[in-house]
Amino acid sequence: MNIVTFIQNSLKKAILSQRETESIEIEKIGENLTPNMRALRLSMGLADQLLSMGAAASDVVHMSLGVTNTYCTRKVHIDISHNLITISQDRGVDREPLTLIRSVVARSTNYQTIQKLQQLANAIRDKRITLTGAEKEFDHILANQKIYPEWVRCLTGGGVSAGVSILYGGSLTIIFISFFIGIIITWGLRQMRKLGIPSFYIQVAAALFATLVAGGLSWIINGGHLDIISHINPTLIIISGIVLLVAGMMIVGALQDAIDEYYVTAGARILKVIMLTGGIVMGVAMGLYITKRFDINFVATPDGLSFNTTALQYTGAAIIASMFALGNHSRLGGVILAGAIGILGYYCAQVGLSLGLGPIPAYGIAAAVIGFSATMISRIWRVPSLASISAGIIPLVPGLTLYNGLMQVIQNPPGNPYFDKGLAILLQAFLIALTIAAGASFGNIAGRPMRRKLINIHNKLPGHRLRSPSKKRIKPQELNP
Repeated sequence: MNIVTFIQNSLKKAILSQRETESIEIEKIGENLTPNMRALRLSMGLADQLLSMGAAASDVVHMSLGVTNTYCTRKVHIDISHNLITISQDRGVDREPLTLIRSVVARSTNYQTIQKLQQLANAIRDKRITLTGAEKEFDHILANQKIYPEWVRCLTGGGVSAGVSILYGGSLTIIFISFFIGIIITWGLRQMRKLGIPSFYIQVAAALFATLVAGGLSWIINGGHLDIISHINPTLIIISGIVLLVAGMMIVGALQDAIDEYYVTAGARILKVIMLTGGIVMGVAMGLYITKRFDINFVATPDGLSFNTTALQYTGAAIIASMFALGNHSRLGGVILAGAIGILGYYCAQVGLSLGLGPIPAYGIAAAVIGFSATMISRIWRVPSLASISAGIIPLVPGLTLYNGLMQVIQNPPGNPYFDKGLAILLQAFLIALTIAAGASFGNIAGRPMRRKLINIHNKLPGHRLRSPSKKRIKPQELNP
C-alpha cells in the first residue's frame, strides 16, 4: 500500500511540475533595446571608431562620455587600455550593472570621418540631436565614408619621400627616384597588411627593400655604369625610403597618452614603437650585410646629410605635411591647411634654433604654436584639430633620430664611443618626442577657450554663423523618444 501511494504521489508531482514549467513565461531579449542600452552602444561605437583611427585616449573618453551624459540617466565609467574599451554603468543596488567590452582593431585613418564623428559628438553633447537621430547619423557617417583610391594614397607616400629628399638637399634626380621608391614601398605596405603579415615583418621587408635599392644604386655609381646618376647619394635614397616606416608620430602619440595619465596605453604604444623601429633596423642590417657580400659599402644613417637652402627646407616641410594629410583622406582645404601649418611649425623650430635654443626646447615651442594655431582655425576650416596638429608636427617628429640611435647601438659594441653616442641619440629622440607631445597638448588646451570666444564673436556678425540656427537645443524629454 505504501509503494502504491508513493508511486501515485510521484506521478502527481511530475504532472504538476510539467504544467508549471509549461505555464512559466521566459523573458527573452529581443531586438528592441532600451534607450539606455542604445546610448551605451552608440558611445561604444563612437569610441571604437575614433580610437582605431589614432585619436588620443583622453579625447575618445571625453567624447564618449558626452554621449552617455546626454542620453543616460545614471553615470557611466569609460576606461581605455591600449586596444581595449570598457564601458560600465552602475544602475543602483536593486539592478545589476551593465558592462560592455570591445577590442579595437586598427583602421586606416580618415580625417573626414573623424571630423564628422566629432561634429556628431558635439551635437550630442550640446543636446541638439535625439538618440534616434544620432544613431541614424552615426550609421550614415560610417556607410558613406569618403575614401581616396589606392593610387592616390600611393602617390602621397611618394610625395612624403620626395619631401624628405628636398628637405635634405637632394637633386632633381634624387627627388624623382625617392618619389618612385616611396610609391613602391607604400603599395607594398598595403599589400602585406592585406595578407595579415605582422607589422614587425612588414617593417623588416620594407627596410630591406629600401636598403637593397640604395645598394644597387651605389654599385651603379661606383662602377660608373650610368653617368646620369653618378651624383646620387645612396644614403639619402635609403633615408627617404624608410621615412615612411619610422614611428615618429607613434612615439609622440604614446607620450601624449602618458601626459594624459593613460599609462597602460602609453606603455603599450611605446613597446610597439620599439618593435617597429627594431624591424626597420633589422631590415637595414640585413640589407647592409647582403650588399657588403658584393663589396658595396655606403652609410645608412642620416649623420652625414646636410639640409637644403632655407626656402627649399620650407618647401619640403610643406610637402611632407600636406602629403601626410592627403594620405589620411583629408579634404582639399585640410591638405592646404596642413601644408601651411607645417611651414609655420618648421619656421618656429628654425627660429628657436637660430636663437641658440637646443632642438628639445625649440621643437617644443614649435609644437605649442602648431597646437594653438590648429585648434584656433580648425572650426572655421571644418578640419579636425587632430589632422592639422598631426600633419604640422610631422616634419619635427624624431623618427629618423630614433632610427639613427638604434643603428648606432646595434652596429657598435658596448664601450665603443659610437655605442655611447647611440644611447645619447636615443635619449635625445625620447626627449624631443616628449616636448613635442607636451607642446602640442599645451597649445591645444590654450587654444580652446580662445576659439570659443572667436566663435561667439563670429556668430554675432550678421549672416555669419559657425553653427546652424536649425540645430537648436532639444528638450530633455525629447532626447530619448
